[in-house]
Amino acid sequence: MKEILTLLIALTMLPIATLAQENENEYELRHQEKEGWIIDKQGHKTEGIVKLMGSFDTPWINQQKVRFIARSAIDPNKKRQKLQVLDVNDLQAYAAYDNDVLRQFELIKYTNFREANKGRESGGIGGKIKVLNNLTASTSMAETIVNGPITVYKLYGIPTSIAANSDEIQQMEKDIRNIKMNPSILVAKNSGKVEPLSSKNFKKLTEDCEHVRAKMLQNEYASYRVEKEEKKRSKLGSLIKDEAELDSAKIQNMAVEIFTDYNANCSK
Repeated sequence: MKEILTLLIALTMLPIATLAQENENEYELRHQEKEGWIIDKQGHKTEGIVKLMGSFDTPWINQQKVRFIARSAIDPNKKRQKLQVLDVNDLQAYAAYDNDVLRQFELIKYTNFREANKGRESGGIGGKIKVLNNLTASTSMAETIVNGPITVYKLYGIPTSIAANSDEIQQMEKDIRNIKMNPSILVAKNSGKVEPLSSKNFKKLTEDCEHVRAKMLQNEYASYRVEKEEKKRSKLGSLIKDEAELDSAKIQNMAVEIFTDYNANCSK
């Protein structure tokens, strides 16, 4: 009887032991490594491990390059895998699950004149390099905020890392803070040209959708107040509004709420 009981316990523990052995052979994600995929220039999708190279302090780096290893190339017996560095020009898109949130990046054609102009305004060696950085980058891996017939992207400016004196150091630090807090919010409708998005664009972009326009006019979107966003302004007032409207979080909230509704109810 004792022998039978011992055998039953052993059989009961077998699946647990097998599972433990399998888990030991699974690759453990390291810092900034995420489950995800890439889409290469030929349009082929490959699943694997994506390492986001940008951080909260350097979000623009995610637009320039990423590290990746295909799942089929992972050696489960190695704790550390050799991830390949892929440049923006190697891909059409990539994605990574960041704390269960899917972050998607897509190659877009866009020149960041806004940040280049800021470089001209700041002047100095750092300002000149910032102008060069942003004008020569005609393509970037912009992060997709809304995906569909109306697609919205978030694009960070590229700062400079050079300063000649204490004043330029202070200007560079201020510039980096502004870049992190106020990325450009861009929009493209029906795969058209990628353009900057501001509150004055929402009416035009949604005028072909009765469902969304009715809700906008009735102030049914928490982020959008028609009497504020669509009131008539002089050209000077409009210019002041556009210059002041660098609150990317506001535009992003409006885009997510309104354009997600548009894509769900008005896509053709």
